[in-house]
Amino acid sequence: MPESTIEAGVKSSTVTTEVRGNVLLIGLNRPDKKNALTGEMFSALADAYKRYDSDDDLRCAVLYGEGGVFCAGADMTQLKELVESGALVYNEGEYDPFGMEGSRLSKPLISAVHGMCFAGGLELALAGEFIVAAEGTLFGQPEVLRGVFAFGGGAARWAERVGYANAQRYLLTGNHLDSTEAFRIGLVQEVVPAAELFDRAVGLANEIAAAAPMGVHHSLAVSRIAAAEGTTAAFKAVPQLRSEVVGSSDAAEGVASFLERRAGVYTGN
Repeated sequence: MPESTIEAGVKSSTVTTEVRGNVLLIGLNRPDKKNALTGEMFSALADAYKRYDSDDDLRCAVLYGEGGVFCAGADMTQLKELVESGALVYNEGEYDPFGMEGSRLSKPLISAVHGMCFAGGLELALAGEFIVAAEGTLFGQPEVLRGVFAFGGGAARWAERVGYANAQRYLLTGNHLDSTEAFRIGLVQEVVPAAELFDRAVGLANEIAAAAPMGVHHSLAVSRIAAAEGTTAAFKAVPQLRSEVVGSSDAAEGVASFLERRAGVYTGN
């Protein structure tokens, strides 16, 4: 993992940020507690996501964990207080790290996970666009074994990712699964050797960042509508977005770069 730097807007040593070109790296940094999520971390993640979404120079983000594991889940000693105090309620303009309330990222987030990806940590990962996992990573949504349920989005997103029956197999038992099985059922999209995880995730982020920003934004928007409301609703959103993109300078650059047999250089306009 990188030597991450704390940057303005993230007022916490337990969440780090680093800018590399057009990519924002966001690190969970509580390794002595297996990156168990606290109220401070949720707040810092919300700040980092807001910064990312509002900065036109940032085109993709990577969420990862420092130390031996990605994330063991929420700190159970704080969970009741966090829920009852309203600390996990997000209004418009505030960014819920679980992507359920308030404002949601309009740009892609890649989750790079290793070691252990459990409970709230897995829900953070599922709130992104896709997951790259290190070989040997263990996954689990064990909330039902701790008296609760996966209310950070897991109960909904598992079925979207792996199908209803596969989701219930793990949501209702709380059983763990390894990276091989997670890849087989579609919970993760790529499995790589642990030593290659970070570089692979950043490499994919750079590929996304090199693409036309408006094209990426509109593709993501239509995909999300399809996931939430079905393909009919997504089709209805296409005409307006299509009109916006075909007249853009990036679309003209796409044609020019194709004819000149070179990579496009996109500005987001």
